[in-house]
Amino acid sequence: MKKLFLNPFEKISETKLLLFGIAITLIGSYLGYMFNGRFIGIFSFKTNNEVILTQSIIDNGIDLFSITLFLFFFGRIINKKTRFIDILIPSLVARLPIYLLAFTNTNNFIADLSNSLMSNLDVKNPAAFHIETADLIILLVFAAISIGSLVWSVTLLFKGFKIATNCKTLNHTLLFATGIILAEVLSQTLIYLINY
Repeated sequence: MKKLFLNPFEKISETKLLLFGIAITLIGSYLGYMFNGRFIGIFSFKTNNEVILTQSIIDNGIDLFSITLFLFFFGRIINKKTRFIDILIPSLVARLPIYLLAFTNTNNFIADLSNSLMSNLDVKNPAAFHIETADLIILLVFAAISIGSLVWSVTLLFKGFKIATNCKTLNHTLLFATGIILAEVLSQTLIYLINY
C-alpha cells in the first residue's frame, strides 16, 4: 500500500495513470473553486476570497504546462529516449497531494483565520501583535499538512521522473531539482501575468 502511494508508476498501467491524472486535475480544479483556493504554482495553494472555476482550471493548466515542459526538457538531456507521456503522467499524478490542501479551507476557515491575524497586526508596533494559542496550533497543523503534501508531491514527481528518464546520478537529480524550481517560477509568473 505504501508503494502505491509513493510510486504507483511501477504497478499501474500508463493508460490508467493518465486517466487518473486527468480526472484528479479536473476534480482538483473544482476543489479550488469550491473551497476558494488557487493553485498559484506547481506546489502552491493560496486561499482567496472568491475563485472562478475557469480561473482554477487555467491555474492548473499553467502549472502542468510548466512542470511538464521543464522536466521533459531535462529528461531528454538525461535520456534521449524519454517520452513526453512518461513525464506528463507523473506531472498529473503528483498534483494530487496539492489538490487535497483545498479541504483545509472548508467554510473559508484558513482564509478567515489569516485575515483575522493580519487585521490584528500593527506594522508600526509589531511587538503588540498577539496570537491566541488555539490559532497558533491551527496554523502549525496547517503548516505540517502543507509540508507533508509538498514532500508527498515531490516524491511522486521524482519517482515518475526517475522511471521515465532512468536517472541514476547526482547530476540527474540536480537537473530534476532545477526543473521543478524553474517550473515553479514560470508557473507563478504566467499565472500573475495571464490569470490574476
